Amino acid sequence: MSTEISVERASSGGGVRLIGLPLVIASVLSAAFGLVFAQFMDSLGDGLLAEFLGGDAVLYNNRAEFTGASDIAYVGGFALCFVLGLIFLLSYPSQRGQDLSRLAYLWVTVHLLRQALTDALLLSMDADSQLARAYATFDAPPGLDTVLSAAGGVGLVLVGLGAAAAFLAFAPTRGHISTSRKRLMFALWLVFVPAAVSVFAAIPFFAPDAGSGVVPALPLTAVMFLLTLAAAPGTKSVQGPEDPRTYGWPYGLAGTLIVILVVFVVLLQNGVFLNPTQWG
Repeated sequence: MSTEISVERASSGGGVRLIGLPLVIASVLSAAFGLVFAQFMDSLGDGLLAEFLGGDAVLYNNRAEFTGASDIAYVGGFALCFVLGLIFLLSYPSQRGQDLSRLAYLWVTVHLLRQALTDALLLSMDADSQLARAYATFDAPPGLDTVLSAAGGVGLVLVGLGAAAAFLAFAPTRGHISTSRKRLMFALWLVFVPAAVSVFAAIPFFAPDAGSGVVPALPLTAVMFLLTLAAAPGTKSVQGPEDPRTYGWPYGLAGTLIVILVVFVVLLQNGVFLNPTQWG
């Protein structure tokens, strides 16, 4: 009874108090990590495929540039993110507990799928997108690009809606998600606010943009999570734990992001050849 009363007071007060500041900060850092990881995998996939096709690729903090390979190499980033996203998605149920490491795993999974499906969505909408340039190298039947774009859009909707239940499972108590309004507020502070804040947190990793288009497109990465927010009130399949669950401060994740930022700024901003024989 006391737990329910405290939750009710917290929800009436609104804000971070609803779920606790450590969990909100952990979600912000996890969202930023997932965003950075997905974009890096996209660039790495392009570079690796270019190398496989006999070209020379240089990996930067926000892109991969290559010579000696056709634009078909740009399908590498889409393929790597999509395959990794599916692997992470299929293995997510095997992750035990609802700790902060699983929250970070969830954000990485969602962002990998978002990255790949967004590439697919833009296929027929933006002729200058990387996947569209790769698609142009094929002698594909008319209209196939529209079908693939539609599939990407449907995939984004399904991922956005389906993620609601996974995020609600991190509720500290049943009382935090016992009503539609509480589920909405919980998703707001655990999902959408972190997704929006992570856009700004990710800028130092990808700056300067250098014509990659990554930094200007960062705000779009949060749009999909409006679907998660909309789906949360009607997601009644998640009950929350019987015993109150507590979350600590995400010191490890914060340290990991700092190390990654140093690597991006010191090493990748100037570019690194993917072929080790070209180092030095």
